[in-house]
Amino acid sequence: MKAKKVYVIMGPTASGKSRFSLDLAHHLGGEIINADSMQIYEDVPTLTARPDPLEMEGIPHHLYGYLDAFGHSSFVEWGKRIQPLLEQIDVPIIVGGTGLYLKSLIDGFASIPDIPTEIRNRVRQMPLEELQAALPDFPFQDPQRLMRALEVLEATGKPITYWQQQPHTHLYDGDFETILIQPSREQLYTQCNYRFERMMEQNAFKQVIDLLEKNPKMSGGVFKAIGVQELIACSRGEISLTKAIARAQKNTRAYAKRQETWFKNQMKPNIVLEKGDLSLYLEEKLK
Repeated sequence: MKAKKVYVIMGPTASGKSRFSLDLAHHLGGEIINADSMQIYEDVPTLTARPDPLEMEGIPHHLYGYLDAFGHSSFVEWGKRIQPLLEQIDVPIIVGGTGLYLKSLIDGFASIPDIPTEIRNRVRQMPLEELQAALPDFPFQDPQRLMRALEVLEATGKPITYWQQQPHTHLYDGDFETILIQPSREQLYTQCNYRFERMMEQNAFKQVIDLLEKNPKMSGGVFKAIGVQELIACSRGEISLTKAIARAQKNTRAYAKRQETWFKNQMKPNIVLEKGDLSLYLEEKLK
């Protein structure tokens, strides 16, 4: 029996992935599955660019807004949710910019034992300096990777590299059609700036205030969404609104650049499009 084709639409933030996915879903009769680690949160939907019911245009959407303000995203949790969807949906269209989710889905992932809650909570409260001191030889210095490596080491007694070298597990053995949408750097940065301005016009500030009131300790993963910390600082009078917007735009551009680098070095898409234009994709398919 021929494997079902699963469409994977990837690209940096503000590249036009959502619009392309909608057009493809209309064309193929497909359903859209989210692969963005921030759009899984129910809070600050505007800042995370989560599509609203009007933007969904009658197309079924899955795995959006299922975590509350106190939750933390992970590939494991997302994987448990996407696996049955891939089996049930006739034409799955996965869209997102969280490269680790997409790579792990397509290439497989290390089967690391579950981490006890006590260890996870303790490690995730450690400051960066303590994490670095606990793992002086770890090659990556970003807090998320350091926390993951340390919690794995403490829970299993073996470094994360040991588990990564074991045979990988695959969530779904399908035929992945991977499409990378990669605008020019100039166009991408312009879109990043414009989109954040639009977010500010669409109630983004109030959503951040509501989020902070709900979770004043800022303990959830949604607080990592670009724009949240900048607008919180503004709400506290630490910076002006103009500066908060400029800072968020700068951080968005930097994030888009990191995503570009990830997709360039880690993924091998079937097709690369400069614009999220369905007609361009169909032309490529006919060549």
